[in-house]
Amino acid sequence: MITLTETLTTHTVDAFLSPKEISELTVLLDAHLAATGWQPSYVGEELTDLPDHVQRVLNAAVEMHLPALRQAFPSTDGASPWQYIEFGPGEGAVRHLDGIGPDPLAFPRHVARIGVTIQDAISGGDFFIETSSSPAIWDEHLGEGPHPGYAPGMRFTRIAPHDKISRGDEDTTWIHTVTGARWTTPASTGTAVAYGAQLIHGITPVAQGRCRKFITGLTAHH
Repeated sequence: MITLTETLTTHTVDAFLSPKEISELTVLLDAHLAATGWQPSYVGEELTDLPDHVQRVLNAAVEMHLPALRQAFPSTDGASPWQYIEFGPGEGAVRHLDGIGPDPLAFPRHVARIGVTIQDAISGGDFFIETSSSPAIWDEHLGEGPHPGYAPGMRFTRIAPHDKISRGDEDTTWIHTVTGARWTTPASTGTAVAYGAQLIHGITPVAQGRCRKFITGLTAHH
């Protein structure tokens, strides 16, 4: 049963990827990028078409570390397909809010997200979350339940995906009115940073170097 608390918490898993796995994944990824010529069409666009072997290595890491992930996200039972993002100088991920999903009552339900860096920027490119008491975050349409699969008192945030924010979609303008406290993590490469799906988050602009990471969602199918 999904609780409100786990969708608003943060957690880290040290050595989620080993140096050997990071090296292997980097080689596979670079070969794939060279073969496909993929370039993001907007800053922060995810590459979803990853080689099968890359997905297998990352999914094996999820399976291995699932007990540690469940310490903070007890309802999760797996992960959605992995994606890749990268940021160069002057680029970062605008603060955004994914939420559990466009329909939080549909399955699978995204309880949290994971980001694991395979290359740190020299400076900048820091992952952050934001906490806020602003009532503008919450979607009042579903009310407080009860909702199947959720603990009593569950509430759901509105969503403002970064691709819609990048396009200037009107239904995401509300997030620019929300203020709060920003929390930044210095987590090193290979460390999984897991954060509740109902947290505002983003990546500060890269000042020097390049930031490269894989991301996925922690899911609950029941």
